[in-house]
Amino acid sequence: MERPGLKYLLDTAPWANDVLTPEIVPARIENLLDNLEHKGLCSISLLECAILHRRGRLLVNAALEDFFKRGLAADIEVLELTPEIAAVSNDLPEDFSGDPFDRVIAATAKVMNLTLITCDAAIRDARFCKVEFYPFKPSRLKA
Repeated sequence: MERPGLKYLLDTAPWANDVLTPEIVPARIENLLDNLEHKGLCSISLLECAILHRRGRLLVNAALEDFFKRGLAADIEVLELTPEIAAVSNDLPEDFSGDPFDRVIAATAKVMNLTLITCDAAIRDARFCKVEFYPFKPSRLKA
């Protein structure tokens, strides 16, 4: 189920970080993102962001729709949930997070043979899909 030219999938946090606070994204990851023709984002990440925003855990300085418009630049391909991805989300290791967003995102990377850019150490440690990891460090924010 590979898509030509698409090699990377953004986890929700790295995508939101790159849109809202690019200064906390390490230079290595920022260079990688800048040099990709296009990258994938699971449609379920949009729902995750909407929920985080409603709960006050994702602060945007505009309407949520404006955040989505800005974040869904021309080089972002939104990938929809498919029956195969839904089924594979049940094949994750037993100790994998029960978070449905993490499960669908990891399954999408696996099914589509994409490298997942994530700052989630549990996803990295599960070794279920290919991962490009960076630790999330809010301390990178400049006051």
